[in-house]
Amino acid sequence: MTTANPPTAVGAEIRLNGVTVGYGRTPVLENIELEIPRGALTALVGGNGSGKSTLLKAILGMLRPWRGEVLIDGRPPQRARARIGYMPQAGSVDWRFPITVREVVEMGRYRFDWRRRLRRGPLSDPNGAVERALETMKVAHLRRREISELSMGQQKRVLIARALAREPSLLLLDEPAASLDAVADDDLMETLCDVAATGATVVIATHDLASVVDHYAYVVCLRQEIIAVGRPSEVFSEDVLRRTFGRELAIVSKSDGDDPQTAPLAGNLRFHFAEDHDHHQGHPHGPAHQPPTNPQDH
Repeated sequence: MTTANPPTAVGAEIRLNGVTVGYGRTPVLENIELEIPRGALTALVGGNGSGKSTLLKAILGMLRPWRGEVLIDGRPPQRARARIGYMPQAGSVDWRFPITVREVVEMGRYRFDWRRRLRRGPLSDPNGAVERALETMKVAHLRRREISELSMGQQKRVLIARALAREPSLLLLDEPAASLDAVADDDLMETLCDVAATGATVVIATHDLASVVDHYAYVVCLRQEIIAVGRPSEVFSEDVLRRTFGRELAIVSKSDGDDPQTAPLAGNLRFHFAEDHDHHQGHPHGPAHQPPTNPQDH
């Protein structure tokens, strides 16, 4: 079956003005000044606890800023949410729940009040957005399968399809390629590039720096604050990466040899994650994560 692309979208513009946000009494991001351009495929990169997921939730409106404001096309997220698609980390989903792939994707058509956790009923689907999302993410053949039977890669595609079913102008994805092998990662990235090419603004939290260099138009480096913003070829310097990842990242020169365990950056630099770092997606062939034993624990 031929993959159906979503209709051309007008991407949303994102602005954060002096945003501080966190959990309980602990700030995670402080005084964030950021503008993400309309229609850009944008990566959020940073180490564990750097604030990538928190930033996505602030943009979505799931977390209200303690100070400052978040604007989507000049409006608060709560007023723009009808055109925002969101994929949480796959580990936050209970994949044992008895529900089919199509039913999960149909949930993307529901209106939902995130702060009150209230479902407000489904949106109509006159344009066949659910079926188109299934085909775009190459899971249409799985529509009747229960989600407990899916592989990890299929799980992620189903969650992205759910977000696409909303026909979003802004797509927020939290670690969609985490734990995938190199082939599955490349295939998923190709599909996401096709989605971005329709005009939607796509913002992805990721550890895969090699993919950012190859595919993304824009990158935001985070470590509880904005370290650098811009095109990957201009932003990924040794200084910026060390400030972003600290000891988690090792930088070597290409003159040291083309080690297959490293991946190229700008100029003459290559990188790899240190052995004690939990995330190895920084190079295309690092070992994959094992799925959590109990997804509800994450």
